[in-house]
Amino acid sequence: MPDPATTQRAARPPVDRPAGGGRKERTSSMANFAKSRVPRFTVEVHHNPHLPEGGRTLHAVVTVTSTGGGSTGGRPVPGPRSPASVVAAGAEPGTGPALGRAAGVVLRVRTPLGAEVALLRQVAPTAEDLTVRRSAAGPRSGDYPTGPWGDESRDYHLVLRVPDPGLGREMLAARISVLLPAPDGAAPRVVAQGLVRAVWTDDPVAAVRIDPHVAHHTERSELAQVIQRGLDAAKWGDAGRAVAELRRAAALAGPPGNGDTAKLLAKVVGDVDPATGTVRQAAQAAEVEREGSRTTPEPPAPAGETATNEHDQL
Repeated sequence: MPDPATTQRAARPPVDRPAGGGRKERTSSMANFAKSRVPRFTVEVHHNPHLPEGGRTLHAVVTVTSTGGGSTGGRPVPGPRSPASVVAAGAEPGTGPALGRAAGVVLRVRTPLGAEVALLRQVAPTAEDLTVRRSAAGPRSGDYPTGPWGDESRDYHLVLRVPDPGLGREMLAARISVLLPAPDGAAPRVVAQGLVRAVWTDDPVAAVRIDPHVAHHTERSELAQVIQRGLDAAKWGDAGRAVAELRRAAALAGPPGNGDTAKLLAKVVGDVDPATGTVRQAAQAAEVEREGSRTTPEPPAPAGETATNEHDQL
């Protein structure tokens, strides 16, 4: 009688194995593991581009996000670096592109003629003032070292001082570029960009709005919400509620630093007619005008004014 174990082994069908005994699969897995991650950066700009007549201060929150390992290959990011440590590592003020790899990822802000950066401050996830770290990178450009990055997102509060070209004009107020240091010591390359626009308008409804991101990082969230509720009430014809909300917003805007907002709110409240809902009509007229401006070509800008209009190339 045959041995049962021998019979079971003989009954198994032969198994085809690739040459190398399965090493092909293991080699492929090792290749995928060794494949380098590709860093990617994105820039989002949050702001209300509309300024009133004579407005010269523009606030924006710039969100920069890195994936694919950032500049560190995914390794933990060291804590905040002081301006002194950046300089000690080889970043000399005023040297522009010579910041070197010690500066890590660099934000480059370019502004048109007559505009300047008044403040650049990291506001999330930690607070750091980058304004004093500026290094000239050309006649109208400045570099701000931000150190190494992993997979993360950071918010920056940017305050611009811009010229006043007049009502109805539009300009590119700033171009923000993210520069990633090259591993071989070559010049850093631009990996992401964002734009900040400015539009001068005589519509107080458009100019008085506060972007939620800007409101959050400037401690004006309550003011922004009350303004929005008032404008929404006016939009739907509830002029009584619109007056109440906007008057409350005017009271909130009373402290120093909100002078322009308080003046705009006074204009908006003055335009509210509880009987006819004037604010709603004004908002609709402004929207119709904006829609028409998208389809009607604008006349060419006079010579010599390209530094303060939409044709300015940053």
